[in-house]
Order: sequence, then structure tokens, then C-alpha cells
Amino acid sequence: MRISRSVLASILRAQRFLYVRRDDKILFIVDAAYADAPLREIFINYEHEIVRIEKIVSPGQDYLLPRDIKVDDKTVLWLLTAVSASHSPATEKILKKNKKLFLISNPGLTPDWLPILNPANQKICRARAEKILTAIGGDVGGWVYACDKNGSDLIMAVPKGNWWSEIGTREGIGTNGPFGELCTAPYRAGGKLILNPGDYLTNPINRLTEQVVLTIDCNRVEKIEGGKQAAQLAKILGAAKDNRAFELGEFSIQLNPAQPDQVYRSVIAEKLAGGFHIALGTNSLCLKETCPDLGKFQYGRYNAGVHIDCIHFGASVSFEPENEKNGKAVHIIRKGKLIQE
Repeated sequence: MRISRSVLASILRAQRFLYVRRDDKILFIVDAAYADAPLREIFINYEHEIVRIEKIVSPGQDYLLPRDIKVDDKTVLWLLTAVSASHSPATEKILKKNKKLFLISNPGLTPDWLPILNPANQKICRARAEKILTAIGGDVGGWVYACDKNGSDLIMAVPKGNWWSEIGTREGIGTNGPFGELCTAPYRAGGKLILNPGDYLTNPINRLTEQVVLTIDCNRVEKIEGGKQAAQLAKILGAAKDNRAFELGEFSIQLNPAQPDQVYRSVIAEKLAGGFHIALGTNSLCLKETCPDLGKFQYGRYNAGVHIDCIHFGASVSFEPENEKNGKAVHIIRKGKLIQE
């Protein structure tokens, strides 16, 4: 959907406040959907370059870049595209030029971005992340259980030393802009995740109008069942032409307290408190190179060319630390309500 120029400007300014430092050099990659974005007037006092590309229509789609692009330690790479391009070959090429780059990837801007980006939410998200980590015993490994009366029943082993909070601060290697997650990467998962109408899959699918059933074994989606949207998901994963696109690359607890009047895109849905999501494909933002359990992962950190978030609301989520001798689970979400606050 198109948004007004004034709303677009407000979204860009909100992210500038959160993520951009005064001495940054910003490299904007802007597709045709945002050709009229007021970048020059908003960033007039910042050193920046704007590269125009064709419209991105599918996640991970490649695009052409000028040969003379230069990046250094002060460069912020900002993708402003209709659909996520953060895992495309062209983006990967830029990131490899300088591993200290900070990436901001805006995959489709809609009016619901503004309440999510409210800086007042930072404190709440930080407190919620800290409360959950304290409850489970710190940055520990263990087993995540997610179940729902709809038949979802999923168990995931997650490593120690790998929980990461995305709470609106400039940490790690990047952000989508909207914030509010406590996430990690499962290395062994099995069971079923049943997504209901009203749940979300990564743009361009977004809000589901039908049930989608994912059967998972050995950390991999082995079966996708449903109707047209399930078939579209299978097509997107297959189009990556990478067998790892069907692997689980992320598990995330959602923290942001915002309550938009309407949720248009998955990038907003994946932050809203009370839900959780898994992501299929690329494992890069969650699995830290310092993770002491890195050897447990079949692939380690990898780019599968696609990263599809599968966002579910209404479930219950608990965590059993691996060092808990009596098998006592810590409840995190109960029937769609975040209870560790």
C-alpha cells in the first residue's frame, strides 16, 4: 500500500533518531516503490549516497549495483524496498566488503510503523527481555516448548550464549527498523506449527486468510500444507534454490507493547508482544559468532537467500533450561499473553 509523503518522512525520522549517528555515512539502496522518498531533505546534514534499483517483488531478489560503491567502518547500509532485500546476493556482496557495516532494512513501509518505532517502547522492551532472561537463568541453553489448542506442538533446542535482544538500540549487525524481540537460533526442532487466519508470513504474503500447517523434523520444514498461501510459501522457499531455505534459522519472543489500529505487514506483526515466531532460511542475525555451542549447528551462520518469518499469536510458550535438574519449565507466554513482565 502507498503511504503519504508526510507519514513516510515521519517513519524515516524516527529511525534516524534510533539508529543513525552524526558521523555516519549512509548508503541508501532505494527501489522504485520509494522513488519519491524525501531522503535528501531529511538527511541533508548527513553524508549520504542514494542508489536507485528496480522494484523488489520477492524476498531475496537480486539487483544491480554500480561497480564503484565504496563502504567503510562508518557506513550504514539502508535498504528501502517494497519487499525484503536484506538476504539478496547484492546485499551480501556489500556486507562482505566491510563486516562492520550496520544494516537497516525497511521491507515495505506502512502507517503501522510509527507506534512500533516510538522510543518510549525501548524501556519496556528492555525490561521485558531482562525479566525473561532472569527467569530462565540468564543466557542459557535449553528447550523451548510452543503449543496451542489449534494443534500446534513444537519443541526446539536452543544454545547457550546466544540470546539476543533487539530493542531499538544500535547493536549487532542490523535491524528492520521496528524493534521488540528476544531471539535465538534453534539447532534441533520438531513438531508442528499451525498458523491460523490472522497470523502472518513475511511480506509479500503478510496476513494469512487460511490455515498453514508446517511439519518440522530435525530443524527442517518437511511439509507445508494448506491452500494458496501455503503454496506461495513453498514457492518462495523453493525459489531461493538453497536447500537451507527450509531450515529453522530463528526463534523469537515478541516484546513491543504497541497496539497499532491495523497491522499491514509481517515486519510489524513480528514485534507485537504476546506472539512468537520462527524464521525459515538465513541464520545470521541471531546466531552469534561467539556462541560457545556453535558446533551444534549443522551450518553455523549462513545466508540461504531468504528469511521467512512465521508469526503466530494465541499460543503458550515455555522454556526449560538445560541445567535445570528437576525439569521445571519457565512460562513465558500463556494463551497469547506475555506473562514474564
